[in-house]
Amino acid sequence: MDLFDNIMSMLSQFMLWIWGGLAIIFVILEISLSGILQIWFAIGAICAGVVAWFFPTNIVAQGLVFLVVSGVLTAIFTKMFSEKGDHPLVSSNPVYTILGKTAIVTKEIDTPKGLGQISINGDKWSAKTTIDQVIPENTKVIIKEIDGVKAVVEPIDE
Repeated sequence: MDLFDNIMSMLSQFMLWIWGGLAIIFVILEISLSGILQIWFAIGAICAGVVAWFFPTNIVAQGLVFLVVSGVLTAIFTKMFSEKGDHPLVSSNPVYTILGKTAIVTKEIDTPKGLGQISINGDKWSAKTTIDQVIPENTKVIIKEIDGVKAVVEPIDE
Protein backbone atom coordinates (compact mmCIF):
# COMPACT_ATOMS: atom_id res chain seq x y z
CA MET A 1 0.00 0.00 0.00
CA ASP A 2 1.40 3.35 -0.93
CA LEU A 3 0.88 6.72 0.81
CA PHE A 4 -2.12 7.71 -1.32
CA ASP A 5 -3.95 4.48 -0.47
CA ASN A 6 -3.21 4.98 3.23
CA ILE A 7 -4.59 8.52 3.15
CA MET A 8 -7.71 7.44 1.24
CA SER A 9 -8.27 4.57 3.65
CA MET A 10 -8.07 6.89 6.66
CA LEU A 11 -10.22 9.52 4.99
CA SER A 12 -12.91 7.00 4.05
CA GLN A 13 -13.33 6.09 7.73
CA PHE A 14 -14.28 9.68 8.56
CA MET A 15 -16.33 10.60 5.49
CA LEU A 16 -19.68 9.88 7.18
CA TRP A 17 -18.72 12.32 9.93
CA ILE A 18 -17.44 14.87 7.43
CA TRP A 19 -20.67 14.82 5.42
CA GLY A 20 -22.72 15.03 8.62
CA GLY A 21 -20.64 17.98 9.80
CA LEU A 22 -21.06 19.72 6.47
CA ALA A 23 -24.82 19.17 6.59
CA ILE A 24 -24.97 20.73 10.07
CA ILE A 25 -22.85 23.70 8.94
CA PHE A 26 -25.12 24.29 5.93
CA VAL A 27 -28.24 24.11 8.13
CA ILE A 28 -26.71 26.64 10.56
CA LEU A 29 -25.87 28.92 7.63
CA GLU A 30 -29.41 28.54 6.29
CA ILE A 31 -30.86 29.56 9.64
CA SER A 32 -28.52 32.51 10.13
CA LEU A 33 -28.50 33.91 6.57
CA SER A 34 -31.38 35.15 4.51
CA GLY A 35 -32.18 33.18 1.42
CA ILE A 36 -33.00 29.63 0.55
CA LEU A 37 -29.70 28.43 -0.81
CA GLN A 38 -27.68 26.58 1.81
CA ILE A 39 -30.45 24.06 2.52
CA TRP A 40 -29.90 22.43 -0.87
CA PHE A 41 -26.24 21.89 0.00
CA ALA A 42 -27.25 20.43 3.37
CA ILE A 43 -29.51 17.93 1.57
CA GLY A 44 -26.68 17.14 -0.85
CA ALA A 45 -24.33 16.50 2.09
CA ILE A 46 -26.91 14.20 3.70
CA CYS A 47 -27.26 12.24 0.45
CA ALA A 48 -23.47 11.99 0.17
CA GLY A 49 -23.43 10.77 3.78
CA VAL A 50 -25.87 8.00 2.86
CA VAL A 51 -23.55 6.98 0.02
CA ALA A 52 -20.64 7.10 2.49
CA TRP A 53 -22.57 4.74 4.78
CA PHE A 54 -22.97 2.12 2.07
CA PHE A 55 -19.75 2.77 0.10
CA PRO A 56 -17.24 4.24 2.57
CA THR A 57 -14.24 3.83 0.26
CA ASN A 58 -15.79 5.45 -2.81
CA ILE A 59 -15.08 9.12 -2.06
CA VAL A 60 -15.47 10.12 -5.71
CA ALA A 61 -19.06 8.80 -5.78
CA GLN A 62 -19.81 10.66 -2.55
CA GLY A 63 -18.50 13.91 -4.00
CA LEU A 64 -20.45 13.41 -7.23
CA VAL A 65 -23.67 12.71 -5.30
CA PHE A 66 -23.12 15.88 -3.25
CA LEU A 67 -22.50 18.01 -6.36
CA VAL A 68 -25.34 16.56 -8.43
CA VAL A 69 -27.99 16.62 -5.69
CA SER A 70 -27.03 20.13 -4.52
CA GLY A 71 -26.82 21.46 -8.07
CA VAL A 72 -30.10 19.97 -9.24
CA LEU A 73 -32.03 21.11 -6.14
CA THR A 74 -30.53 24.60 -6.35
CA ALA A 75 -31.38 24.89 -10.05
CA ILE A 76 -34.94 23.61 -9.68
CA PHE A 77 -35.96 25.52 -6.58
CA THR A 78 -34.16 28.77 -7.39
CA LYS A 79 -35.97 28.82 -10.73
CA MET A 80 -39.30 27.91 -9.12
CA PHE A 81 -39.05 30.56 -6.40
CA SER A 82 -37.82 33.27 -8.77
CA GLU A 83 -40.75 32.65 -11.16
CA LYS A 84 -43.19 33.08 -8.28
CA GLY A 85 -41.32 36.20 -7.13
CA ASP A 86 -40.81 34.69 -3.67
CA HIS A 87 -37.15 33.89 -3.92
CA PRO A 88 -35.14 35.89 -1.38
CA LEU A 89 -32.23 36.24 -3.77
CA VAL A 90 -34.52 38.08 -6.19
CA SER A 91 -35.24 41.58 -4.87
CA SER A 92 -38.97 41.37 -4.37
CA ASN A 93 -38.96 43.46 -1.20
CA PRO A 94 -41.64 46.14 -1.67
CA VAL A 95 -39.52 48.66 0.22
CA TYR A 96 -37.19 49.01 -2.76
CA THR A 97 -40.05 49.67 -5.19
CA ILE A 98 -40.32 53.26 -3.89
CA LEU A 99 -36.78 54.22 -4.86
CA GLY A 100 -36.79 57.03 -7.39
CA LYS A 101 -40.46 57.78 -6.76
CA THR A 102 -41.96 61.13 -5.81
CA ALA A 103 -43.38 61.68 -2.33
CA ILE A 104 -44.93 64.56 -0.39
CA VAL A 105 -43.46 65.86 2.88
CA THR A 106 -46.15 65.53 5.57
CA LYS A 107 -44.01 66.70 8.51
CA GLU A 108 -41.11 69.10 8.08
CA ILE A 109 -37.84 67.27 7.50
CA ASP A 110 -35.01 68.44 9.75
CA THR A 111 -32.28 65.80 9.61
CA PRO A 112 -30.04 67.15 12.41
CA LYS A 113 -33.03 67.02 14.79
CA GLY A 114 -34.12 63.61 13.49
CA LEU A 115 -37.51 64.93 12.37
CA GLY A 116 -39.38 64.36 9.15
CA GLN A 117 -42.08 62.34 7.47
CA ILE A 118 -43.20 61.73 3.91
CA SER A 119 -46.20 60.09 2.32
CA ILE A 120 -46.02 57.86 -0.71
CA ASN A 121 -48.83 55.68 -2.04
CA GLY A 122 -50.72 56.32 1.20
CA ASP A 123 -47.87 55.01 3.35
CA LYS A 124 -46.11 57.19 5.90
CA TRP A 125 -42.32 57.00 6.08
CA SER A 126 -39.81 58.63 8.41
CA ALA A 127 -37.50 60.69 6.27
CA LYS A 128 -34.18 62.45 6.25
CA THR A 129 -32.11 64.30 3.68
CA THR A 130 -28.64 63.72 2.30
CA ILE A 131 -27.71 67.29 3.20
CA ASP A 132 -28.47 69.29 6.35
CA GLN A 133 -31.40 71.13 4.83
CA VAL A 134 -34.85 71.75 6.28
CA ILE A 135 -37.59 70.73 3.86
CA PRO A 136 -41.02 72.24 4.65
CA GLU A 137 -44.37 70.40 4.59
CA ASN A 138 -46.12 69.83 1.24
CA THR A 139 -42.81 69.85 -0.65
CA LYS A 140 -42.37 67.25 -3.37
CA VAL A 141 -39.30 65.09 -2.85
CA ILE A 142 -37.68 62.19 -4.64
CA ILE A 143 -36.68 59.07 -2.69
CA LYS A 144 -32.98 58.40 -3.26
CA GLU A 145 -32.36 55.45 -0.93
CA ILE A 146 -33.55 53.59 2.13
CA ASP A 147 -31.42 53.86 5.28
CA GLY A 148 -32.75 51.43 7.86
CA VAL A 149 -36.36 52.53 8.38
CA LYS A 150 -35.94 56.01 6.91
CA ALA A 151 -36.33 57.19 3.36
CA VAL A 152 -33.47 59.42 2.25
CA VAL A 153 -34.94 62.17 0.10
CA GLU A 154 -34.00 65.23 -1.91
CA PRO A 155 -36.34 68.08 -2.81
CA ILE A 156 -37.49 68.33 -6.39
CA ASP A 157 -36.69 71.69 -7.97
CA GLU A 158 -39.75 72.92 -9.79
